[in-house]
Amino acid sequence: MNKLHTVGLSLALLSGSAMAQGVGVYGVAGTGGLGVGLNLPIGPAFGLRGELASLTESDTYTEDQITYKGDLKLKGNGVFADFRPFMGTFRLVGGVTFGGSAAALDAQARDGTVTIDGQRFDAAGNSLRANIKYPDNMPYVGVGWGHGRFNEPGWTFGLDLGVSIGKPKVSLVGSGGLLAQPGASAAIAAEERKVQDDLNSARVLPVVKVSVGYQF
Repeated sequence: MNKLHTVGLSLALLSGSAMAQGVGVYGVAGTGGLGVGLNLPIGPAFGLRGELASLTESDTYTEDQITYKGDLKLKGNGVFADFRPFMGTFRLVGGVTFGGSAAALDAQARDGTVTIDGQRFDAAGNSLRANIKYPDNMPYVGVGWGHGRFNEPGWTFGLDLGVSIGKPKVSLVGSGGLLAQPGASAAIAAEERKVQDDLNSARVLPVVKVSVGYQF
């Protein structure tokens, strides 16, 4: 059984037991994309939520003299536990995000060449791709306001601020005749190490999202 089915089954079972207490459904939009969520209040201070969200965004990025263009696939899937320390709208949030945001970016030639680790190589008919991937499962911590509380039916609104924690991995892959050019393989390996060193400082993925829904 894959992760998505497992999460869906768990939420379905929980919603069946919590229906009398008020189950909420909502739409969510944020740094993890657009999606839907299910809110299960299980008492005045606690609640569980599950979300499925995604977004594909095309953009251009520059890293160490190389301009890349491609798609960033954002994932906002997750399971979260809410704790309301003051029994109000403020929430402390912990959980796990899954799916792993990723990017596939192609180096853009300039004057028929591409610069890799400070060296220029012929780019005609050749390509260099950067693949970046965050871990499939990442712990999440944050704070939030809103979402339906225990025994409070009606429209709900939410704001969440937090971080998913995990180190992204990068791989640079040359194709065409690029690898046949003298020094290209070593330059690509050195460039990959530089990019990975830069990404090592990005061990937290900021999360900002808003939601609107209804609690029954």
